[in-house]
Amino acid sequence: MNPTPPPAPAGSAAGRPPHPDLTLASAPVPAPARAFLPAHVRATARFTPPAQVRVLGVLQVSTYRGPGRSFVRPADDAAEPHLTLGVHASGRATLVRGDGTAACRPDDIFVCDGAVPFLLHEPVDFELHLLRIPRAALTLTDRQVRALGARAPFADGSVAPLLGPLLRSFLDTLPAFPPATALRLATTVTGFVGSLAAEGAQDTPDVADSVNGARAGRGTDTAPASGMGQEQRELLRRVRAHVDARLWDRTLSPATIAAAQHISVRYLHKLFESQGSTIGRWVQHRRLEEARRELARPGARDVAVGAVARRWGFANATHFSRSFRAAYGVSPREWRERTRPPEDTAGGGG
Repeated sequence: MNPTPPPAPAGSAAGRPPHPDLTLASAPVPAPARAFLPAHVRATARFTPPAQVRVLGVLQVSTYRGPGRSFVRPADDAAEPHLTLGVHASGRATLVRGDGTAACRPDDIFVCDGAVPFLLHEPVDFELHLLRIPRAALTLTDRQVRALGARAPFADGSVAPLLGPLLRSFLDTLPAFPPATALRLATTVTGFVGSLAAEGAQDTPDVADSVNGARAGRGTDTAPASGMGQEQRELLRRVRAHVDARLWDRTLSPATIAAAQHISVRYLHKLFESQGSTIGRWVQHRRLEEARRELARPGARDVAVGAVARRWGFANATHFSRSFRAAYGVSPREWRERTRPPEDTAGGGG
């Protein structure tokens, strides 16, 4: 049962849409988390549980629906670091986080740091999907995560108009997806989120004059912009090609990569940071991608997991398995079983 609605604001607050009390559905919001809420909802604020929770590969999808109301999404300090991506199937909202508010229109998506609580005021009937995305599944720097989490709800750019409709179109059919398909879809979503971060890096300073100094082995304090010139794009292409050709090499490191391209290690780090990643995360991401493909290949069913790990540059099977589970939510052996063709499992051969 909900409490009596707060009185209408007066004075300078008159004329603003009143914030309805939060649904009394779960535990009270702790005082530190209430600090960011509008004053007249702090006392009665409650965490609201989702109507439905589902899993899509490494993603957790929480769906909220019902008549207009406000609800709090708490900080989740105990869980692994993650981002929360929100998309409305229907309705619109006002997003409250930190000291600010922002309109969330029907076509908008928004991203929040999982360690930061936020409130959504839904003035009309709504259905909202919140996707929990582990940081380990994203090749993003801390700076890129902070920038993405602080961005106002949006539907513009080159990525959001693709990602929003994609999410709305398949989230209602999650139970129909086989595990392997779900994991591939989750990987697609995390790829889109990485692209959102890279797209948001377009405001970084231009450094068209910094390459010559970097090639001479001198450090530079300026990171290449996402809107980099042809020379910087070509350098990034060569670095990635070099990495792809030497994924098997366990001595592959920022120092050896920079030396091969005749640039400083510092410049190499900044080159990838401007793209929403780090060189270390990129190397591990590519190694995991190739190992995952090999594990799913029918002709590689008899190859030991440890051999696959070594082939793609991992020091040992334990480190590989831990990294694989962190990125994809399943162990290498579980992934291999999930991607086994039906006739293999039905036949019981082997």
